[in-house]
Amino acid sequence: MNGRNNTSRLRIFIDTAAKKFTGMNKGSKILLKVGSFVFFAFLIVALVLCVLYSIGFSAFNGQYQLIEWTVLYSFRFWVMIVIGAFILDYLVRK
Repeated sequence: MNGRNNTSRLRIFIDTAAKKFTGMNKGSKILLKVGSFVFFAFLIVALVLCVLYSIGFSAFNGQYQLIEWTVLYSFRFWVMIVIGAFILDYLVRK
């Protein structure tokens, strides 16, 4: 019984999120898409660096923090872009 209640709450949450996303203005949607594209591009860069370090071909002399920083700062950039898109959408609606 409780599982069905949680499932229905999750469906309601997803439906409201989808309605709000479709109701966003064009600039906010573009910001979200650009932010997601940049985030995944930097994740691919981090994956390539990880593979290069595993193979042994590294030009950075074993600086493994470069992979960590690439993932961390790309995530921070994505979060700032998402929050900025929500703020932009809120300001345009007002």
